[in-house]
Amino acid sequence: MKKLFYKLLCTTQLFCIFFVTAVLMIIYEFLKEIYFKGELTLWESHSITIILTATLATLAAFFMRSLANRLVKEAQKAHCKVEGIITHIVDAVIISDERGIINTFNPAAEKIFGYNAQEVIGHNVKILMPEPYASEHDGYIQSYLTTKIPKILGKNRREVRGLRANGEVFPIDLCTSKMCIDEHLMFIGVIRDITDYKRDEDEMQRLRKTEIQLLENLQKELSVATAIQMNMLPKCYYLFPQHPQIKTYGLMRPAKEIGGDFYDEFTLNNNYIVFAIGDVSGKGIPAALFMMETMTLLRSIITKPKKFATALMKINKLLCKNNDTNMFVTLFIGLLNVATGELHYSNGGHNPPLLAHKNEPFEILNVPRNILLGVHDEAQYEVVEIQLQEGDTLILYTDGVTEAENDKQEFFSLERAINVLNSTYHDSKTLVNTLYNEVVIFADNQVQSDDITIFSLQYDPSMAVYVDNNFFKWSDYLSVGIPEIDEQHKILVSLINRLYEEVIVNNADRDIIEEVLSDLIDYTIVHFSFEEKLYHTLGYSELEAHREYHIDLKDQLLTIQRKAKENESVVNNELLRFLKKWLQHHIAVEDKKAFLNLTISS
Repeated sequence: MKKLFYKLLCTTQLFCIFFVTAVLMIIYEFLKEIYFKGELTLWESHSITIILTATLATLAAFFMRSLANRLVKEAQKAHCKVEGIITHIVDAVIISDERGIINTFNPAAEKIFGYNAQEVIGHNVKILMPEPYASEHDGYIQSYLTTKIPKILGKNRREVRGLRANGEVFPIDLCTSKMCIDEHLMFIGVIRDITDYKRDEDEMQRLRKTEIQLLENLQKELSVATAIQMNMLPKCYYLFPQHPQIKTYGLMRPAKEIGGDFYDEFTLNNNYIVFAIGDVSGKGIPAALFMMETMTLLRSIITKPKKFATALMKINKLLCKNNDTNMFVTLFIGLLNVATGELHYSNGGHNPPLLAHKNEPFEILNVPRNILLGVHDEAQYEVVEIQLQEGDTLILYTDGVTEAENDKQEFFSLERAINVLNSTYHDSKTLVNTLYNEVVIFADNQVQSDDITIFSLQYDPSMAVYVDNNFFKWSDYLSVGIPEIDEQHKILVSLINRLYEEVIVNNADRDIIEEVLSDLIDYTIVHFSFEEKLYHTLGYSELEAHREYHIDLKDQLLTIQRKAKENESVVNNELLRFLKKWLQHHIAVEDKKAFLNLTISS
């Protein structure tokens, strides 16, 4: 009460009352001396003074009581407001003294911890903490009282553990501060139960991991799809070793993992080859599926030279059927008689190819104005015929080349493409790679927005040679009974014969020999890969042993290739006999044994 009295006395209002009372008493004494001039007796003077003092004291007491009542009401009002806030706040509020004894425990705290306020008030706050926090709590308080250095006091919210009445440990968000009441240090803790938040957070982590796993699986599947799509495209520089007068080379770089561009080339009997390039609308998986459908139709419809004239019309009709996605494809196809150089071609809305005669610049090839495929099922497609001359070069491309953009939003353009080709050595592989590299340099760091496909065909009848079939002659004895494998084996036989002609008959330059040897090795690797996938699909039990045989032979061929680059005399008759003997053993022994085992197993 004394402390309260001193505090009240020190307020401005009480000081004013005291000051006014003192001034009035001084004025009274002064007036009394002037008015009565000492005529009052001592008893009269004291009586008047006592009465006036009592009156002023009564008035002062009245004002003091009024002030005290007002202050008490304000204090009670403030207390009620604070108590109301603490009672109705959604977070738990716990107030403890400097010994850790709880004296305030709001309803939210009761709900969170499962205690009634009466059960915990008067107890140490550590009953709300699991180990090791409970054992360490008193030490934390003592350390703070001694050093005044806080560890968690006044810090931002931190995640700790709480202990419910039923013994359950749960996560809480804790914010602590201090205050003084009657010069006693008090600690305030504001607590939020974050069990649901942590559960949601764990669920988010689980979903995120699932999402990452799904993305990884999708990426793997896309990689497989990419490999399948790329394996559908021709790879070998000398794709037609039986026709050395034809050199072709192609390149396709999708804007996404898989794309809608494609090129293709295949033979019809011994005198004709078909080549094509296409660009499907859209990107990604839908475009890739439409592209595969187009390539399949292309090969299934053009099985004979006489079917070429109506090929685009038939392909278009089939693409228009069940085309709910309204996709379409631009397509250029050509049919070349390798013996005469007679070229028939048709164009379905594709970019016109570029043609260069020997030692002349590239020019745009005149093509018929036909509609693209997949839009109108009754569309007609005109076929045009020209005569290729010795040294003629054709370049086919998609709009990913001419419409490639740089950071200035400039297109690579057809004009720039022609300039690049005209300044490049006229070799199929060199032309394609140089043009592609120039597009990449032009676009710089810009994201590729469209698939890029380039295909080149060179016709040079002077390169035709008559293969000595007596060196390595194909016979039915070498057939394994699977058309795809037999066809690949025939190509390997032709490549070995081609190498024989260049080395023995033509005494060709080292560069040409290395080129043919490289194509032989590249196609051998392609063949091995195809064979292993087929064996895996068919469940061949000795696949690993067969794969080891492939690896050993591939290493031998790569060693031969390396030595050939160092010493041209390595490629000689002895090497050719080795290659012939190897291929005969590979077909007649290894492959036949494998397919025989598969047949017996089946």
